[in-house]
Amino acid sequence: MDKRIQALFIVLSFSIAVSARLNVLGWLMFIGFGSIVLFGLLHFIIHFHCMNNLAEKSPKNILRILISNLLFTSIFLFQVDFDDSRSYSVIGNFLGFQSEFLERYGYNVVGIALLLYLTNAVFMVRIVRKDRIKGANYALLILSILFALVLPNVYALTSFRINERQEISRLEDKGIFNALEDVLRSAKQTDRLTINPYYKPLTEFPSELLKLDHLKSLNLKGHEITAIPNDISLLMNLESLNLLDNKLEAINPSICDCQNLVELRVGGKIQTIPECLKKMKTLKHLSFQSSHANELIEELREFKNLETAHFYLYRDWNAYNAMTEEEKDEFSKNSTPFDRVKWNQLIEETGIEHKY
Repeated sequence: MDKRIQALFIVLSFSIAVSARLNVLGWLMFIGFGSIVLFGLLHFIIHFHCMNNLAEKSPKNILRILISNLLFTSIFLFQVDFDDSRSYSVIGNFLGFQSEFLERYGYNVVGIALLLYLTNAVFMVRIVRKDRIKGANYALLILSILFALVLPNVYALTSFRINERQEISRLEDKGIFNALEDVLRSAKQTDRLTINPYYKPLTEFPSELLKLDHLKSLNLKGHEITAIPNDISLLMNLESLNLLDNKLEAINPSICDCQNLVELRVGGKIQTIPECLKKMKTLKHLSFQSSHANELIEELREFKNLETAHFYLYRDWNAYNAMTEEEKDEFSKNSTPFDRVKWNQLIEETGIEHKY
């Protein structure tokens, strides 16, 4: 086989094996990195040592080259790694499927592949010793090493981007978006919508969402929204609204005009509860997060149609996380804890269950 084609096989097998292994790095990453260094060097040394002999046109030489590169790739593809949640097969991740068999017996296959690879390598080296064909391949070696260093990283990065895009698309199919702009740009329609706060927290309730009158569930938890809009009732089919861990200063009474609202979850520095909210016949589940929760908890008696409720104190986590350890300790000492005794008494008295 031509030397350039041999070098191409070496670089491709190395690139595929290494990039696939780098995409699955868990608790056994040291095995991954160790095998890349050890067997990667061994593969280059063996093949460039035997390259001149294998360049002779012979079906046996072609078979030896193909088998060697295939077995080398198998040593990596059949490895298994794991994290706190589960185990992952490298080849399963590479080809986009899950296999319990491969996850359980992957390293058995690796052992067999390694044994066969070393056996084939011994035969290749013995042939070279019997009939050594001289000739340096330094230029081809240097070029192959350069490509072998670049291609796995290019593939791994490309694969990561593709997987990330697929994961984003999968989440968007479920109505989970990373930003408001993604919602407006997407052609997907869903009756359940979640906008994650991690990329770009919202500081106000987006007026654009009020045009999505098909929404049944809207989750804007963890943003920095300070007010519920007056025309929230435009979401005429809304059944669940989650505004926990926001910075609401009040509950806008217009929320009572959402005639299909079953679950309301609000959070902030809320000081009062609208009277109309207590009379809503459709509202069955209420989560109330406020810095005044201990005072407002008494008003739970006035809700006649609630089935479940959850009251707890509001904390500005951004401000808290910005504190020093000493400031956190001082804050904890001076802050008033949630009155759980009163809460348990009210739960028992009203018959309202604790949902979360």
